[in-house]
Amino acid sequence: MKRLYLFLFFVQLGYSQDDSLSFNPDSLETANVSTDTLSQVSAESISQESPAVLDPSIPLTIDAGYKGFLWGSSFQTTIITNFTKINKPDTSSMVKSFVGNLGPDSAHVHYFFADSGFWKVEIDFVIHDLSVEKQVQTFLRHEKNISEVYGPPSKINHKESGVSSAYSNLLDQRFSNAFYRSSWKAEPAVIELYLNSSVLLPKSDVSIFSGNYSILKLVYYNPDYMYSSSPAPPSQELPSIFEIY
Repeated sequence: MKRLYLFLFFVQLGYSQDDSLSFNPDSLETANVSTDTLSQVSAESISQESPAVLDPSIPLTIDAGYKGFLWGSSFQTTIITNFTKINKPDTSSMVKSFVGNLGPDSAHVHYFFADSGFWKVEIDFVIHDLSVEKQVQTFLRHEKNISEVYGPPSKINHKESGVSSAYSNLLDQRFSNAFYRSSWKAEPAVIELYLNSSVLLPKSDVSIFSGNYSILKLVYYNPDYMYSSSPAPPSQELPSIFEIY
């Protein structure tokens, strides 16, 4: 009788081991699907992010281009930037424009292309302060920052004219003006910082001329790529002094 119990015990033990070693094909298929899904997500993430990554072999210095976009690049070349592209209705224009922030300033960045390729980037700063003094301060801040990298400007032109900020005759409104321009040579590129400030005074809700008449620009350009196949206008010969008198 004991032998019979032992025999039945070992038979039951064998069936239990077979059940534990068996596997569910459905569970294996589910695992494979999960792995494939993860691989697909990773591939999609890489393909979406890869266009926004600069080639590490491209220098970021101004002698090579502007922020990794090389001088002479064609219009079809993708510009890698964290700025938002501005879509323009004029498809024939050889300019690509973006909007974003440069430090504390809002700006529009325009890439210009000629027959020789990319030759200039022009940055238009958004002016919020309708005050000549504050606009000049902003210009001088940019001038200082650029000079810390490229040294003092090679050319400086600072002029102010018109009425002062204390002008208060509402019935005879006048403009206060400031013209500031500084240039740097960063071979082979040239850097230009330009302010044309014009503010109508006194400030009033009944201004004769409405709007903002001030411009603040920062331009990087490479003279080696300033080439266009369009014919230049013919030069006009000035009349001789003897034809006048």
